[in-house]
Amino acid sequence: MFLFLSEWGYNRGCPAIFKSASEKPKPKIPNANRGNMMKYAKTGLALLAALGAGFWAGRRYARRSGARVAGPRYLIVNADDFGLSDGVTAGILRAWREGVVTSTSAIVNVAGAPERIAAAHAAHPHLPIGLHLNTTTGRPVLPPEQVPSLVDAEGNFHNRFTVFQHLHTISLAELRAELNAQAELLLQTGVRFDHIDYHQHLMVLHTPFYPLVCELACKYRVPVRQPVPEAFYGQIRVKGGLGSGAIIQTALEVAAHYPDVAMRLVPAMMPGTYRKQAALLQTEGIRTTNWLVTALYDRATVENFISVLRQLPPGVSEIVMHPAILDDQLQALGGGYVEQRVDELAMLTDPRVRAAFEEYHITPVDFSFVQEGGGTPA
Repeated sequence: MFLFLSEWGYNRGCPAIFKSASEKPKPKIPNANRGNMMKYAKTGLALLAALGAGFWAGRRYARRSGARVAGPRYLIVNADDFGLSDGVTAGILRAWREGVVTSTSAIVNVAGAPERIAAAHAAHPHLPIGLHLNTTTGRPVLPPEQVPSLVDAEGNFHNRFTVFQHLHTISLAELRAELNAQAELLLQTGVRFDHIDYHQHLMVLHTPFYPLVCELACKYRVPVRQPVPEAFYGQIRVKGGLGSGAIIQTALEVAAHYPDVAMRLVPAMMPGTYRKQAALLQTEGIRTTNWLVTALYDRATVENFISVLRQLPPGVSEIVMHPAILDDQLQALGGGYVEQRVDELAMLTDPRVRAAFEEYHITPVDFSFVQEGGGTPA
């Protein structure tokens, strides 16, 4: 139990939240393997306390912010990773044409992605496409020698686990350059992206990175993904989990590998940390949705989706999905989330899910609705 709980803490990020990022390298993170069971126990207890306090604070915040007041409900069903492989791209297109997906976001740096995105956009110009910032899968758009702090010895991005050993030595100047290069490459495919989100949540989980997302959003005048996961407000529960969703689940997975670091980062795990990111959006006049729902991650069943629709709070929500048709490219990329994508595609194209939108009076929208005034005020 302690090991499981210790996962939750690490991915939340650096406690120096929103301070101007320095290019000066910080001390390297100690190797978590030096820890013993006492460290695991202490980490687990601290994280358990933070988790409980977080949900309590989140519920209070939801009540104060009027989250339980009745009102119209709008939903963006966004499919991440457009362009990742032929099967992922085809699966997303099917979920958009035949299912309830209303939006997607493109990952541009993996091999063949620009060509897949350009071809799909030419064939389906009305598909709303966002920019899916990625710094943990594949190689950078820029030459590796231009962004050495982002890559390993082979020139690949540090993966979603190893990257956390390098967070304090990543150059923000290099990261900024790479994110801008990804945006420009997506534009070169002919896509005028309508929002910005991020792969494996790194831009949210390590808070010094988040202002770079805001810079891009201001530059291209587009909305961004809501940084505050609905899970902290505790309003949505699904069968098979606590409703924590992808962001917290990712955090849990990573912190299990680095419990020493997780212990230090407990203060950064609270809902207030995420809300500082949301406050930054408001300060900069960047629009976003009212809610981010990740509770269906690894829990993709028709019953769970309908349950989420029934519990959906008023306002504009985004549900994050990853549908795909299984192919060799996707299996080669690995990443621990492969077969689940096939389950998501089946769920998203099930007619019972579409019928539930009507039953619960939920209006499907995309990020153009947010840009035009839906969601949080600028």
